[in-house]
Amino acid sequence: MIKTILKTAAATLLLGASIAEARELRVSSFEPAQGFYSSKILQVWIDEINPKLSDGTNFKLYPGSIIGKPPAQAELVKAGVADVAFVVPTYTPGLFPMTGVVEIPGLVETSAEGTNILNTLLEEGAMDVEYADYKIIALFSTPGYRFFMADKPVMTPADLDGLKLRTPSKFGSKLFDMVGASGVGLPAPQVYESLERGVVQGAVWVMDAYRTFRLNEVAPYITSTHFTASPLAILMNKASYEALSDADKKVLDEMSGRATAEWVASVVDKTDVEVEAAFRENEQVTFVDLDGEAKAAWDAALAGAPAAWVAEQPDAASAQAVLDRATELSAQ
Repeated sequence: MIKTILKTAAATLLLGASIAEARELRVSSFEPAQGFYSSKILQVWIDEINPKLSDGTNFKLYPGSIIGKPPAQAELVKAGVADVAFVVPTYTPGLFPMTGVVEIPGLVETSAEGTNILNTLLEEGAMDVEYADYKIIALFSTPGYRFFMADKPVMTPADLDGLKLRTPSKFGSKLFDMVGASGVGLPAPQVYESLERGVVQGAVWVMDAYRTFRLNEVAPYITSTHFTASPLAILMNKASYEALSDADKKVLDEMSGRATAEWVASVVDKTDVEVEAAFRENEQVTFVDLDGEAKAAWDAALAGAPAAWVAEQPDAASAQAVLDRATELSAQ
């Protein structure tokens, strides 16, 4: 009987070890597998980290909103439905308030600039509360958004008067209000059809999206205003992180944080430049490059944006401090 008990216990321990060794960590992306962040960021990161982890422990990408829709990503990873998720913080208003500072016009032109602002604020403790429930793998931003217009180029704020545009966020809609336009919330896959059918007359977005969704076919006018930018994040469930072995935690720590965010930003900025250069060679696409006078008109129209952003935050004093620091970093 003792031998039987020992054999059973040994078998149970082996089974438990096998299950532990074979742990799969789910990485959720609302983008399709061939999407920019799915293929160029998440899958590349997964392919690099998996060989460094304990045998059988691996990250696996679940793209195309298999686990959940875009606005749900932050809550899915917090609840442990996904172990890791690609998150757009502004899709859930109020959840990551200070992170949205990079949406303010004039602060961010490149992903590298926005990423530095966000990571410095993070390191200085300004966003401790909003990320308390997560292990941050990377916090970064898009480059500044351009206008993609269907029927006519945009040079001055007055050119947007009365138009409907695809908005990136709630605050993006407020920015449109300042220049006489109105924002329409649309999932990325619906932007092409909405432009084609005239549901919206334009969108503010980045160049990789312009290429991915073939917007050159329906929005041939591009104005490089760097109108706003969006914060982005790759977040991990804290319990999933804590369940890793010490060795695997060390690997993950080495592939998380500012260095990883700066790598992401370098890929994003490089792609943005390459895609823009390719479309400038396309005779069917017209680029509008603003001169000093035109830029001044945009600056004047959006002068109230910083105060409007602060006013939206639940803690105005903290928001003002974050804005002041972000402005300082942007000017460096």
